Amino acid sequence: MPLSLPSNFVAHPAAFSLELDRITGRDDNHDGLANDRPAGIGRNTLQAPGHSNLDLRWSRDFFLSESKKDSGPVATIGLDAFKVLNRVNYTSFVGNLSSPFFGQAVAAHAPRRLQLSFRLRF
Repeated sequence: MPLSLPSNFVAHPAAFSLELDRITGRDDNHDGLANDRPAGIGRNTLQAPGHSNLDLRWSRDFFLSESKKDSGPVATIGLDAFKVLNRVNYTSFVGNLSSPFFGQAVAAHAPRRLQLSFRLRF
């Protein structure tokens, strides 16, 4: 069975990386917020490592009557695999220049998961 993608499938390069803000951790402009960027640095100037993910689904229909028409009962069994590559994809980075953890990841997406499903249509 050939593999095909839906006609509306779109891969956007920005969806595979995370942009981060670099902040000083001080209130340089005295507005009461300690989230100021260094002079000359714009928003989202840091780039996080790439993100990769692959989700797969396999399913099989079993027709429970002699006729394989839409009106007969059908049992469907399926197996879903989420994050098949099992690559660590970080979600949160420290962008505070005064932090000893500057540039390091502090959170990640969940690991690989498998899900078995059963559906009965009649």
